[in-house]
Amino acid sequence: MRLIPFLFSIAAVCLIAVTPVSAQSPVTTKPALLDDGDYTEYWEQYFYLSDGSLITSQFLAANFPWPVGKEHGVMLGTLVTPKGELYVIKNGRDLGEWGFSEDAMDIFIHTHRLKQQNGGYSVHLENTMGIADIELTSPFGTFDHQKFSSEDGYVEASFYAPYMTGHGNWQLGPEAGFNPAGPVHNADHATGFGIHVVMTDKVDKLINSWTRVVGVSEQEVKPFLSAIVHEGDSEDVIFKLLGDGVIIDEFSDVDIEYDRMTKEKDASYPKRIKISAKGNNGEISGTIDYASKFSHFNLNDHLNFFEKSFAQSNPVVTNFRYLADYDLVYKTAEGETRLTGKALSEYVDVQPAKKAPAKKRRRNRR
Repeated sequence: MRLIPFLFSIAAVCLIAVTPVSAQSPVTTKPALLDDGDYTEYWEQYFYLSDGSLITSQFLAANFPWPVGKEHGVMLGTLVTPKGELYVIKNGRDLGEWGFSEDAMDIFIHTHRLKQQNGGYSVHLENTMGIADIELTSPFGTFDHQKFSSEDGYVEASFYAPYMTGHGNWQLGPEAGFNPAGPVHNADHATGFGIHVVMTDKVDKLINSWTRVVGVSEQEVKPFLSAIVHEGDSEDVIFKLLGDGVIIDEFSDVDIEYDRMTKEKDASYPKRIKISAKGNNGEISGTIDYASKFSHFNLNDHLNFFEKSFAQSNPVVTNFRYLADYDLVYKTAEGETRLTGKALSEYVDVQPAKKAPAKKRRRNRR
């Protein structure tokens, strides 16, 4: 096989029918606020900044048991600094102290806001832990997973912005040890994605694991992978090659092998993913290595006493977040191209809620 220059991949765009935006599902811009007791809906964003930091945010609406109640809004954000320090930014509010627009994506929870504006998206996070502002645009329409149903509910997942680029800044506050606030860190380049998820059952009844990989290097062609393993081990995989505002190839018959599985506490994650697939225009194979750790994030580790007692009956969800190295070979009738670079990656492990240890019965002494 001869090695074709990288620009071959760009020329290949001319041969590919790009899916028109009109054929894709519309972006869901406001919470449905369903009556189901296990209803959870969220918009989640991941951003890798050129200064080496990672910012995530999840704007969530859910029905919780008493004393929290229905239609509760929560913003859960994380900031990982270039030094690897993890800070959690979170607030919850009852409806009225959180809300949304009826006409466009504009969700606020306390002082946090997710908004669609100027042809793109903006995220503002702010409390005493820190402040973050991100402005990005996305050239792609939605990437949709298939609806999956359990005995008692379902999950729907759609990437409303599967690939975003822009800029941002962040600043730590007094809760992080600064008085009154730390320096502002500006990043002239940010890359990430945004996803919308609706669930009406416990997450462990719907999902076993979820792998997400989005290329963040400056290379023209980047991989996009989202692989959900549902309860019962059925898989739903979205795997594409993205170019400059176009989809270069879409893959089916995707074979994923999770390699070098590593145990941590009650969860496990792969250190390498081996992948191969057939596309509309060629075949691809290679590896994705989880190279540089951002964080191993389990929300239960960051709850106060009241929140921990409330969360005891919840499934255990652990997010393994890394900057990955991908090494893929894309083959077409014209030859083959090697694709290498960095990717924002996450492996989500879902385990059922821990059972409380059985109490030992004490025998009465006579």
